[in-house]
Amino acid sequence: MEENQKEPKILADCAEIAQKIENNPYLKSSQIILKVPQNKFNEILTEIEDFVRIKVDRTQTKISIDINETEFIFIID
Repeated sequence: MEENQKEPKILADCAEIAQKIENNPYLKSSQIILKVPQNKFNEILTEIEDFVRIKVDRTQTKISIDINETEFIFIID
């Protein structure tokens, strides 16, 4: 890993949750809505941007990402 590359914080937790859901035989897929304080939303946008390597619209108030068939929806609270 490059030294200047940031360690994912939020997406690492989401991946762990998605893995647990995927391994649960009683669940097929899910959608999780996460309310984020406005002052932390840009941090999440940056992390998602780094992960998908595509610029995201910084004016949006909602963004989602699928991890292992679990959709994580982040909205400004």
